[in-house]
Amino acid sequence: MVVGLLLGAFFVTPLVVAYALFIRWCDRFEPEPWWLLIVAFLFGAVFATFGGGMSSQIAQGVTAAAMGVQEKSASMEAFGATVLAPIFEEGFKGLGVMIIAFLSWAGLKELDGPLDGAIYGGIIGLGFTLTEDTLYVAGSYAENGLDGFIGLLFVRTVLLGLSHCTFTAMTGIGFGIGSVSKSIPVKIVAPIFGFLLAMAMHAVHNALPTYLGGRGAVLMILTSWVVDVLFFIILGALVVRDRSLVILELANEVGGLVHPQELALVTTYVTIGWRNWMVLLSHGFRPFRARREKQLALVELAFVKSRRRRGESGRGLDEREGRLRHTIARANQMGVWLGR
Repeated sequence: MVVGLLLGAFFVTPLVVAYALFIRWCDRFEPEPWWLLIVAFLFGAVFATFGGGMSSQIAQGVTAAAMGVQEKSASMEAFGATVLAPIFEEGFKGLGVMIIAFLSWAGLKELDGPLDGAIYGGIIGLGFTLTEDTLYVAGSYAENGLDGFIGLLFVRTVLLGLSHCTFTAMTGIGFGIGSVSKSIPVKIVAPIFGFLLAMAMHAVHNALPTYLGGRGAVLMILTSWVVDVLFFIILGALVVRDRSLVILELANEVGGLVHPQELALVTTYVTIGWRNWMVLLSHGFRPFRARREKQLALVELAFVKSRRRRGESGRGLDEREGRLRHTIARANQMGVWLGR
């Protein structure tokens, strides 16, 4: 089993990390802080995986005892896979999103809408994928050797590697919608609906191979691919939303804190990144860091102003806006220019 775990960690980790980096890259305008993304990933990899798995197994044992059937019977295994696993696994993963949402409400201010929620939920789901897939392929190696290891790795981590990411992203989107809504009912209903959708997607995913066998496994893979495509379409739409928000909130800063050409470049999807990298390669790290700091300060200022537009206020928000304006003004005085 030790060899299987080592092989699993060696082959699963690069794939999952690549998925996580791509999900993070999709957050084009206000990328979430690395430290919080790492915490979210570890929450999914450790707490959600073992908490969700153990509680699901305990619930299956209790249910089997109450019904007077064998815990490992086919009917109980099917019930566990299609009912208990979606409830408890999505529940523990969703708890991570809820903690981030609560901390953001309490003062962290890192959940600025549905895109942020999708990113955090997706990263937690990928952390879950890392641990679960490593354990599964290690078990397959112990039972079926290298052929079993390669086959299960290909199915779980290559073909279905984004499944848990997309499930928990729905919970995240729900919390993200709640974070920007002024309506109290929406703040309550949106996270609940997102969580229910995550559980439903997880249940269907597990039910197809459980009840339809090999044909169901093929349907599960095809369905997962369709969900993945829809997920990235949603991400793209949310990125467009964030861009519109930045343009709206910074429009009245043009001619003061920001030049029109800088605003145009800051709100590009890819160009600003390439320009920053060109500066890094041609002029070194300090000019690159100065550009990047000003770029992120401008975008964050837009989101702070958006919070004010939604009715938020308070000393913390005032201090944050003041720091951002000072950072941008200092960069302007130092000649940091984003328009090229």
